[in-house]
Amino acid sequence: MSSVQIEKNENHINIELREPLTSALAGELRPQLQQLVAEGASDMVIDLSLVDLVDSSGIGLLIATRNTLSKVGKGLRVVGASSEIQHLFKVMHLDRHFEIEGKQGSGSQS
Repeated sequence: MSSVQIEKNENHINIELREPLTSALAGELRPQLQQLVAEGASDMVIDLSLVDLVDSSGIGLLIATRNTLSKVGKGLRVVGASSEIQHLFKVMHLDRHFEIEGKQGSGSQS
């Protein structure tokens, strides 16, 4: 099973990560995200439902992707984040830059 599942529906992109968003995955994912943006992605959702860890490289990738999308008037949404990941993003004020939603049924959303 691949560590990343990308679904395209016209210009809406849904990306499901299936392993921790660390430097190894960020390095693999960066060119794919850049290509999707170059192809005109208008709405990008990154699903962290299966992710229990995001390191500094992963955070950098999310910020860079958000910044690139923002330059062309588009947005990034992160869904399925665990309460720990949501807390990390809030402490870093990332919730001010892109929408962050918690796991379904966990009762914790931003």
